[in-house]
Amino acid sequence: MAAPDDAENNNTNAVNFQELKDIELNNKLANIHPIFSSIDEVRKQIYFMMISLRKSWSNSEYITIGIGSLAVLLGAITFDGELQQGGDYLKVGIAPLGDGLSAISPASFFQLILSMICWIYFLYRLWDHYPLMRGQSISLFIMWFSITIMALSLHQGAPSFPLEISSEGITTAIGGLVVAVFLGFIFSRAVIETRDIHVEENFQNEDPRIMGESIYNHSLFGWVSILIIWSIVSFISSWAGAHYVSIRPHGSWFWQVLYILFGTFSIFGICVLLWYPQLMLGTGKIVIKSKRAREVDDMLLGDEAWKEEQGKCPDCDAPSPVTRGRDGLPNLNCKVENCNGRGPINSKCPLCEEKIPSRIKCEKCGVSAPALKHLSDQEAW
Repeated sequence: MAAPDDAENNNTNAVNFQELKDIELNNKLANIHPIFSSIDEVRKQIYFMMISLRKSWSNSEYITIGIGSLAVLLGAITFDGELQQGGDYLKVGIAPLGDGLSAISPASFFQLILSMICWIYFLYRLWDHYPLMRGQSISLFIMWFSITIMALSLHQGAPSFPLEISSEGITTAIGGLVVAVFLGFIFSRAVIETRDIHVEENFQNEDPRIMGESIYNHSLFGWVSILIIWSIVSFISSWAGAHYVSIRPHGSWFWQVLYILFGTFSIFGICVLLWYPQLMLGTGKIVIKSKRAREVDDMLLGDEAWKEEQGKCPDCDAPSPVTRGRDGLPNLNCKVENCNGRGPINSKCPLCEEKIPSRIKCEKCGVSAPALKHLSDQEAW
């Protein structure tokens, strides 16, 4: 990740960045060799994300990270020393299938309950902060769980993995890897394809240079890089935890500390992965889904169930002629008199090829405003 002095603002300072294109790195690795240009782009976009994070996050988000970190800590350390001592590995399971849960001390049991409460409250706060990402947050947690299962399976029959390797848990490990990769792909595609619809709807322009700038300002290259980094950090955390408990007597406290440290980084990564798409897409009615999921929803709803969104004046709430169609694009009548053409704003009229206007003057209050202001889903930046 780029250091705070690794970029400069063309205007004043980094705090005032508004668009990704305004950022220039001071020290580019591409000057050494062009092959490093992709690394420079990742550094640039992650730096932009951190700038946006500092401007948009409040104490509430940091408290959420603290609650998640506390959940990790409470699950990693027993303050009465039971976990550190190893316990009885012959007692496993939950009644009536086993007596493992009833064998732990009352203090450790109470700590376990507190950890579960923190996890539930952490998830609740995530849903409260990032309502657009509620469904995707579940996918991210299942992905994390699959990574954990993979790390545990690799230690089955090989307590010192990777110094020793066993085939006992390899099938489960491969299954966990497949599930994690699949969910990560679905998660990223849903966000990327929803971003594409958002840009088409809000930044449609005949000038390809302006459209190119809009697409670049909403680039998710850095976000996808963070998703990959988060997956690696989550695996290291899970591996360290599994490595600590797989050795009898328990391994070095170093692995326990490593589990807590990288677990905290994983909590922070989840918040960033959910926050950035929410910031980019705004707080409107747009739903984060993949293109295929939207097609399936359209088939289930049927043409007769679809209702266009009717625009309304942002000043007096009077109905306006702009509508949002099934494709998510804002449509408006042609401005040429006696022409019945209609199409997306800033496009050519299908009848007379005149440009469809992008502004509307309210017939009730007389206020002239951009057509997009008459629809929901306000732009986040």
